[in-house]
Amino acid sequence: MTLSDTWMLENTPKTLRQRLTWLPMLLRCIAFVLLVIVMCRPQTRNAWDERSVEGIDIMLSMDVSTSMLAEDLKPNRISRAKQSINQLINQLQGDRIGLVVFAGTSFVQLPITSDYSAAKTFIDVITPEMITTQGTAIGESLQTAFSAFGQDENKKRSRSIVLISDGEDNEEDALKIAKDIAAEGVVINTIGLGLGEGSPIPIKNRNGQTEYKRDRLGNIVVTKLNEELLKQIAEKGNGIYIRANNSSIGLEHILARINKMEKNEYEALAYKNYESRFYIPAIAALLLLLMEYFIFERKNK
Repeated sequence: MTLSDTWMLENTPKTLRQRLTWLPMLLRCIAFVLLVIVMCRPQTRNAWDERSVEGIDIMLSMDVSTSMLAEDLKPNRISRAKQSINQLINQLQGDRIGLVVFAGTSFVQLPITSDYSAAKTFIDVITPEMITTQGTAIGESLQTAFSAFGQDENKKRSRSIVLISDGEDNEEDALKIAKDIAAEGVVINTIGLGLGEGSPIPIKNRNGQTEYKRDRLGNIVVTKLNEELLKQIAEKGNGIYIRANNSSIGLEHILARINKMEKNEYEALAYKNYESRFYIPAIAALLLLLMEYFIFERKNK
């Protein structure tokens, strides 16, 4: 029996279409890579815009002790304070802001900055669990806020500390520290959170249920606003005292006073202007997919 030879088939010249059978798959792969780049939203730096900025240096000193969970201000004292601080940041123009949190001790949660988006992010995550040492060390918090302004080169700048607390201080040095800080040219304003008649402190037990904090004798602890102390701190700090309520925490009054202070002129800041370039790989991917479609369709026909 005579069998056909495959020599002629193997040596028959291939057409261009036969040589490019791999091309549609390659085009699909390249288009897929380009679409991934599109989702990354590539940008290019367009230019540098240099400008000087004028504003006030503001350090917020915020009480995060468990007493701030009291619900005499709705939804509670600490949530009300965070909402109002975010509203304050929306009104700032060129001012720099920083944040100190305190309970039984204190630390700088946010170094002084003009990045308002970062400030809001740091404020949103504030909880009483941030500091395990309970108490209300107001004097230490004022000293921490003062130190956060920086060293001697900042003494000529207009600076203000805004103390936000219920005033239940466990230390006795707050007034002296406020007076010493005011002598350095820093204005201390205070905001009182809470009601004079007081409110119990809701806490979660091990089962996740809400109950009220009790003392060693089993009595429910009632936290009251120490308005007199906060007034005295503001007086020693050459500032004003505002009592918060459910409609307003009083930051707008303090901001109006701060805006009357002499503005600081800061060194020129360079802002990068970026322009989105995602449309370039998007167009390229579309063209490749169209090429693949027509090549594949024509081959099928």
